[in-house]
Amino acid sequence: MVPLVRILIRNGIPFREFSEVVKGIYARIAADEASTPDRPASLARIAIVTGLSRREISRIFSEPDQLRKALESNANALARLLQGWHTDPEFTGPYGFPRDVFFSDDPAGALSFAEMVDRYANELPPSVMLDELLRVQAAVHVVETGMIRVTKRTYIPEEMAPELIEVFARGVRRYVETIDHNLREKDPQARRFERWVFPDFGVREQDWNQFRDMVHERLLGVIEDLDTRFAAFERPGPDADDSLTVGVGMYLYKDDADDERLFDQELKDLDRDE
Repeated sequence: MVPLVRILIRNGIPFREFSEVVKGIYARIAADEASTPDRPASLARIAIVTGLSRREISRIFSEPDQLRKALESNANALARLLQGWHTDPEFTGPYGFPRDVFFSDDPAGALSFAEMVDRYANELPPSVMLDELLRVQAAVHVVETGMIRVTKRTYIPEEMAPELIEVFARGVRRYVETIDHNLREKDPQARRFERWVFPDFGVREQDWNQFRDMVHERLLGVIEDLDTRFAAFERPGPDADDSLTVGVGMYLYKDDADDERLFDQELKDLDRDE
């Protein structure tokens, strides 16, 4: 879960939104697993399997749009905030340029950043919204005045490129589905290919680059050979109803030593007064 949560946080997706997605998936999978041709799953059965309340299960199934809404992350709120900053007459100057604002309590009585957040994006506290705008360099502090100046009109964190998120999601799902299939399959011959190989005692840090380059070179040759051999298979017709999406995935792993830190030590390091 550590790398997954790291990706979510880096892309501005808070726990509340992620938990809504997970709840919906739990309910959907439980309903499928608990159903039989003669008897569909009941709310009570799904509640027992998932640990969610019947009321929550009912809400999830009565709001089919809930998953999509949950996936609309804080990027939408920040985008609305920036749009308001650039278009709202109360936050723009005489020529339509967005004006600098104080975080709160403008001495001249003008509306503040906190009031702008309340108007356009009150899902999160103003301090959190400001931190994110500063992080992606969509706003800066003006040292001379102590005010906040907007520097971008749109909020699109570089990590949130849709194609990158799609690659991540596709890779994770395909690998986990392979593991799931192999765990459930009783016949060894019917299991999908899945192997691990690693140096028994690891490698020295100074040898990592050499190790990485060696693996890259060997696996690239395997991938290219397979890609050539795949061409021998007849292509399914455009309207074929028996077409399968298949392939082979390979990756090189390197455990992140930072993730091995004791959680107790991290708690000691935590600034509880911030």
